[in-house]
Amino acid sequence: MEGSGVITQSARRDPATVRTTRAGVLIASIGALIVVFNPFGIAIVGLVLAVLGAILAARGGLGEGWYWVLAGGAAVVVLSRLIAEGSETLGGWLAVIGCVCILIGASLGYPLAADLEE
Repeated sequence: MEGSGVITQSARRDPATVRTTRAGVLIASIGALIVVFNPFGIAIVGLVLAVLGAILAARGGLGEGWYWVLAGGAAVVVLSRLIAEGSETLGGWLAVIGCVCILIGASLGYPLAADLEE
């Protein structure tokens, strides 16, 4: 069991994995901003982008604390949309809280060039 972490650590430092994680984090962040600001009434597009970004970032972030914040935020955003059908105020606040979680997770987990060198 001790050697199983080596495979995970080497996969996280793979340049393709780092690029995919970066793209996923950025897509999720853009989706969160679209959900909050709702330009031209396209908040649903932001919701889809937030979820897709969280899925893309999973390969490089699964098991990390920042990823669970990002994925949890994406789940809260989806739930907020479902709740907003009945209670707009509660759904709106949940959407804002979920988007803040996505942005915090993205700022903590964005892979830097130093992550490739480790």
